[in-house]
Amino acid sequence: MSRPPFDNALYLPGKEMNIGIILFHAYTGTTRDVNLLARKLNRQGYTILVPLFSGHDTNDIKNVLKYSPKIWQEEAHAAYHWMVEQDFDHLLLFGLSMGGVMATDIMAEPDFSGSGGGVFNSPIVTEQLTDISDSFMNLGGLLAKLRKESEQFQAEYSDILKGHWKQMEELETIKKSIEERLVNIKTPFYIAQSGEDELINPEDAYLLQNHLVNARIDFHYFPDNTHTIPTNRDRDEFDQSVLDFVQQVCHPY
Repeated sequence: MSRPPFDNALYLPGKEMNIGIILFHAYTGTTRDVNLLARKLNRQGYTILVPLFSGHDTNDIKNVLKYSPKIWQEEAHAAYHWMVEQDFDHLLLFGLSMGGVMATDIMAEPDFSGSGGGVFNSPIVTEQLTDISDSFMNLGGLLAKLRKESEQFQAEYSDILKGHWKQMEELETIKKSIEERLVNIKTPFYIAQSGEDELINPEDAYLLQNHLVNARIDFHYFPDNTHTIPTNRDRDEFDQSVLDFVQQVCHPY
């Protein structure tokens, strides 16, 4: 099997070469968002691909702003199509937060050929515009401080915030497109939602559940976990639920 043609992707070939899994990381995140889960899945024999979205894994938040979410959408689709070409018996897609948006976008395509997938704390269907601007700007300030460029960051604060909101508006457009196509999802769908999610409204996970009218849903609510659940200290129950879902989809008997 060939290596994936994606810069800085995490790729873990499995011993059971008939099952492939793609994990997409979060907005402003890195492959490390899902590294622990990726390796746990790989130890089960599964082949894992974790693409790195352009502009991410950076020490300057402005690098994230250089790319449109539409570019990340295209990169997610490219990763999916490459994995399809590897001819797995089963292919599953998961994502954390924005990564879940990208995974669901692919799964909602009428010609999706995978076996299933799902989301971890992903704002797919929301009552209100997702507002993570405080978290984004706090991260930008922290990175600037580490570079000893806090003064420059403050001078550019307004422009950086404006660029962030432009990306959020583009993501909302993608989300609306997905919401209209959720009826297309007929494969098993996994949902994990943290009760202590500090970035998105945990109740929105139920809106997604209600829109997946044709999917077999495996819903898990973790009351004491926070947003980046794949790296939470108390993640064992979450990890096991993902492992169980993959097992049920790929080895139902």
